[in-house]
Amino acid sequence: MCVERHHGSEMWRPRMFRAGSAEEAEGLVELLRSSAEIAVFDTLGAQLKELAETRSPGRALTPKELARVIEQMLGGVSPLCYGVWVYYPWSRRLVHILDRAEFIELRTNRNQHKITAEEQRILGTKKVGIVGQSVGQSVALTMAMERSLGEIRLADFDTLGLSNLNRLRAGLHNLGVPKVYITAREIAEIDPYIVVKCYPDGVAQDTIDDFLLSGGPLDLLVDECDSLDIKVWLRYHARYHRIPVLMETSDRGLIDIERFDVEPERPLFHGLVGDLHPVQLSGLSTGDKIPYILQIIGEPTMSDRARASMLEVGYSIKTWPQLASAVALGGGAAADVARRMNLGAIRHSGRYWADIETIVPSTCEPVVPRADRPRPPSLEAADMLEMASAGPAPTVAPLKLDLAQRDRLLAAAIAAPSGGNSQPWRWLASADRLHLFRDPARASSLADFRGHGALVALGGALENLVLAAHAEGLEAALQLFPLGEAQELVASVACHDRVVAGVEPHWRDDLAPMIAVRHTNRRSARERLAPPVLAELVAAIRSIDGADVHILEGEAALTAVGELVGAADRLRFLDESCNRELLGEICWTAEEAERRRDGLDMNVLELSRGDQAALQMLRSWPSLRLLRAWGGGRGFVKAGLTAITTSAAVGLITMPRADPASYVCGGRAMERMWLSAQSHGLAVHPMTTLPYLFARVLRGGGEGLDPATAEEARRLRAPYLRLFPVADDAAEVLLFRVSQAEPTPARSLRRRLADVLVVA
Repeated sequence: MCVERHHGSEMWRPRMFRAGSAEEAEGLVELLRSSAEIAVFDTLGAQLKELAETRSPGRALTPKELARVIEQMLGGVSPLCYGVWVYYPWSRRLVHILDRAEFIELRTNRNQHKITAEEQRILGTKKVGIVGQSVGQSVALTMAMERSLGEIRLADFDTLGLSNLNRLRAGLHNLGVPKVYITAREIAEIDPYIVVKCYPDGVAQDTIDDFLLSGGPLDLLVDECDSLDIKVWLRYHARYHRIPVLMETSDRGLIDIERFDVEPERPLFHGLVGDLHPVQLSGLSTGDKIPYILQIIGEPTMSDRARASMLEVGYSIKTWPQLASAVALGGGAAADVARRMNLGAIRHSGRYWADIETIVPSTCEPVVPRADRPRPPSLEAADMLEMASAGPAPTVAPLKLDLAQRDRLLAAAIAAPSGGNSQPWRWLASADRLHLFRDPARASSLADFRGHGALVALGGALENLVLAAHAEGLEAALQLFPLGEAQELVASVACHDRVVAGVEPHWRDDLAPMIAVRHTNRRSARERLAPPVLAELVAAIRSIDGADVHILEGEAALTAVGELVGAADRLRFLDESCNRELLGEICWTAEEAERRRDGLDMNVLELSRGDQAALQMLRSWPSLRLLRAWGGGRGFVKAGLTAITTSAAVGLITMPRADPASYVCGGRAMERMWLSAQSHGLAVHPMTTLPYLFARVLRGGGEGLDPATAEEARRLRAPYLRLFPVADDAAEVLLFRVSQAEPTPARSLRRRLADVLVVA
């Protein structure tokens, strides 16, 4: 419904008086008598002179000729009674102008021949609706100035705020005034003969048809609103009524045309959001709508600043930023396209960019991306055979495993967890032993200082193998680093059918069934663990000689840890090399996950649609470079903080020394704890970035990190030590959180045995 109000600051419709009409002349006189504050502007004589001159473009009229032509125009009518007096109540101005036909003729004279007289006549019959005035005002005023329409409908529920004045043309005296009235007033002051209809309550699902159809269907709908729901409903109704839609985003000058009038079956937004029905958006949170928004505007085609700004919404800025220059440029471009659509010159749908920064690029030194860190090659089978043969022979002849037994043991071993699901193991099966190697190609990331995190994973694999051997009725004897810790051969395992010297003790063989079901569960619940259960987890860790754990449960402590974990995540995202490696771990599609069978499947991460969209945007390093320059990225802290503070407890597993053997043994302690937790249905989630970032800074001088990243990491160490009092030379094996949480079906895939096993 078109709502009109004529009181206070909400007045927007001018009053028009034809002084040649006795009744209207009386009303004009009464208006002037009622207020002495009305300012009168009478330039009719100048308007008549200009009109006469434009009608004689080929020669200059003499003063006498000009006077005669004006006299003929007046036709004996007094100049005071000629034309129309227009009163603008919001400014108390009374303006004397030509009557409609002469006014339009003169006002559009400078359009010729960019717009022909016939085209101007056609445009004067067109009805255009614009939803959203923060950007739509620029489109509306440009179209009004060109007079490329005869009727305009304006919809926006909002009033003018001071922050709108960075892009919406208005004076400070308009603060608090509905935006539609501000636009309507400007149009009336440009051309009071344009029909304007205002919808100060905006449009909703049940009022869209009134906006589109009341007084005759729109010839064009211009969408400049911010609400995703309304954007979809507008197109849904426009397509039904066969009304074309035009949208301009003011980022990179994107212009979007959907010709539902000639393509009534056309999918909304060119099919970029699939077969989206507006009902599907009902009840979705703002975060869950972000992926649709990114699909609509085209995340890969966004400007770097827009993408970086979107990541800061809700943190350093409240909402999506827009600039007057972009809005003005977009308003002009949209008005141009709208005019040609209304004239039938554009009858196709499509997306186009008028990106001024591409057309006139900034002059600056190109930023050279940091080169990817070279990764060492994977182990060759021949090298593995040579190292294994150089190792000491078992003191007691091992049992020769049959192939089925061997494969069952190894399947249990490679079910162990690893950072980023990197699976840094290679196995060599010789005649009498299984040899475990650390694969250097999968143990060289910045997040894994000196491959120690990979050794933790290998320790977990050894623990699984021992449990699996015991479940088979076998005994297992381990030789750790038979060639010394500088070698990639981490362990040799011999199996026996009886107890011999050096075999592993039987610690909790009942946990073997947990190997197949153990997994990372990122769900959490802030519910304290039962003391006996927590004690069992601590005992599992301490069952490995030298292993210890620091447990935090208090709310204040968890908040402090969460801030540190989030800060470390932020550093990892905003360091170029770390960012590349981190995002390189992710499998973005199910097909990629099945092909690789390593890394982190996007589905396993169980992210919301909004978080998935944010993760996609993190692939743009130019945008992240801007975030870093702004000191932004607070949003990266939120995920870690939320994860920690919604958990039951956080633990840090340590070993006394930061040597390779300690990390392997620490990995066995980790796996014992995790399998014990799994037996109680607990959710365990490693949070490894922080301790391994410290290891790189403390023992590696920050090697491989950006200097600013290393310095910020050092500043995190002091508050960390107040929570976890560990020595700098200790091995911080695993920082993890644990909760009583719902089970999750998400599972990371493992590489097939044939891909990790070499058979001698």
